[in-house]
Amino acid sequence: MEAPSSVRKVISLNAGWRFLAGDEPRASDPSFDDRGWASVDLPHTWNARDGEDGGNNYRRGAGWYRRMLVVDSALRGRRLYLQFDGASLMAEVWVNGQLLGKHEGGFARFRFDATDALKAGPGNTIAVRVDNGKLGIPPISADFTFFGGLYRGVSLLATDPVQICATDWASPGVFITTPRIGTDSADVNVRAELENHSSSPCDGTERITVRDAGGAVVGSLLAKVPLAAHGSVELARTITLPHPRLWNGRADPYLYSVSVELLVAGLVRDSVVQPLGLRTYRVDPDRGFILNGRPLDLHGVTRHQDRIDKGWAISLADEAQDFGFVLELGCTAIRVAHYPQADTWYSRCDRSGVVAWAEIPFVNEALPDPRFLENARQQMRELIRQNFNHPAICFWGVGNETRGPDADPVIVSLAALVHEEDSSRLSTYASNHKESDPRNWHTDVVAFNRYFGWYSGQLSDFATDMDNTHARHPGTPIAVSEYGAGASLFQHEDPPARPAPRGPFHPEEYQALFHEASWSVLQKRPYIWGKFIWTLFDFAADDRAEGDSPGRNDKGLVSYDRRTRKDAFYFYKANWSGEPVLHIDGSRFAVRTKEALNIKVYSNASEVELILNGTRLGRKSSTDHIFRWSDAHLVRGENRVEAEARIDGKRITDGCTWTYHP
Repeated sequence: MEAPSSVRKVISLNAGWRFLAGDEPRASDPSFDDRGWASVDLPHTWNARDGEDGGNNYRRGAGWYRRMLVVDSALRGRRLYLQFDGASLMAEVWVNGQLLGKHEGGFARFRFDATDALKAGPGNTIAVRVDNGKLGIPPISADFTFFGGLYRGVSLLATDPVQICATDWASPGVFITTPRIGTDSADVNVRAELENHSSSPCDGTERITVRDAGGAVVGSLLAKVPLAAHGSVELARTITLPHPRLWNGRADPYLYSVSVELLVAGLVRDSVVQPLGLRTYRVDPDRGFILNGRPLDLHGVTRHQDRIDKGWAISLADEAQDFGFVLELGCTAIRVAHYPQADTWYSRCDRSGVVAWAEIPFVNEALPDPRFLENARQQMRELIRQNFNHPAICFWGVGNETRGPDADPVIVSLAALVHEEDSSRLSTYASNHKESDPRNWHTDVVAFNRYFGWYSGQLSDFATDMDNTHARHPGTPIAVSEYGAGASLFQHEDPPARPAPRGPFHPEEYQALFHEASWSVLQKRPYIWGKFIWTLFDFAADDRAEGDSPGRNDKGLVSYDRRTRKDAFYFYKANWSGEPVLHIDGSRFAVRTKEALNIKVYSNASEVELILNGTRLGRKSSTDHIFRWSDAHLVRGENRVEAEARIDGKRITDGCTWTYHP
């Protein structure tokens, strides 16, 4: 994300919109009377409620947004761009009745040049038609709700006519690579797209400055740049940094910054600041992910961006809370599924050292229409160029669980486009196909969505499937891009039987059992380069009718409202996090009908003691962070269960009350 500067201004336009749920062919006319429309601020979606309540009948189609804009006279002579950070799934934009353009794709940022359409002073009308209907572009369908609207921010970007390019797929216009990273020095290549929108040629100067995390200058370069009238030039220059400090995942997510300034007659006319993380990585078919020459176990979650009663129209505070769960859990990686998410999300990964897999929304069907492939390539190019400089991103995902005869050539084309756009990163694909399917083997590395013990097979099949795939393809790195099971906070069973995935009963205890068994397989196999739980949060899938809530996929480790961590969350936190963990499994199973039971506690302590109704049942140790007491006995009525442990010299406890009614 471009940092603000004194020369490049970003003015928020999030407040003061009017909205119509439906189509209105006259709405682009500046004289149209919209006083009867609803007043809204951005971010906004029209599906916040009907997109999460089940029935697969949420409103899809057109919606209109209108806003008046006063253009400060101080911006006269500047280049003015309207920037949209997310509009689902298509947007057409008018200014003062003039069509600026149409953008198809619901997740990437886009900009339209509004310089000629806007006038200084009041009286400017912005009109936007948004459509989340079936448009023939990715995604055609998916197991999540397509929330319609201007669900991320809108802003006015003002630049000098002599500028760093603002219209290259809404990228920063600056692209940073690190062709050599050594012990004593590192080479940083900075490619910048420079433009002169004025009618006069000028002699410019490009100034590149690299600063360390404390703001000290550690490298700089000055170079002359002659720019013709209405001309442009693309330049790549290399700066050598002494004594590089590496971006080393969560252990040390060290960030430099790179500023590119364009000067004319000694004055800065435009400036863009981008993050720089110095790191090398590769994926070994046997050893997994190698960061800076050392293996790093990539384990983490997938995340949908919607929240209860908000859909995709979330705030920065919402996003920060979501990312807090990622860090609390102890994730080293995240699969940002199934579509590009906010630029600020990737920035959080940069700052926290969480390795990211970013992907486009090519899910389910591919259409034979050439327009489908063209749009998929557009969304791939937007994803890469807009997020090129985020060091956390190591993988570009080209698709997920595709189907039909037209999917294979799309995957081939997108994998090739990744190499064309960014030779420094790896392409990947999330497959639910059989191992022999050709769609699996077009990308640099591949991952599999496997739900043994939930949708198919048995829990015991997981290890066999992964080992057989690895044996048949020993030269291709493989990962697990999804595994998981549904869980209701209000449904319980002990011992849990395997539930029907599409059924109404998803006991929380089975999800915990599923993850215990799955992680026991994954943690022993270093050749699996990434392990991604589906999913961090429950999320909206309006066509689902299962578990305790219609319209919801309940495989999250955390409830849709973010208020409750499920038992499985604590199991992974005990395995992954350095924070003290002590959690009694099944604590929400408050009413029991069996007198004898087995009790489990998740902890990263070396020993845990259990107390039942004041009686100490002994200390237990564990090699898998699961502490077990067998054949415990409840008494009629209330029973108090308490666990105690010491971690780093501090006493920690957990407790719950179970009522026994035979």
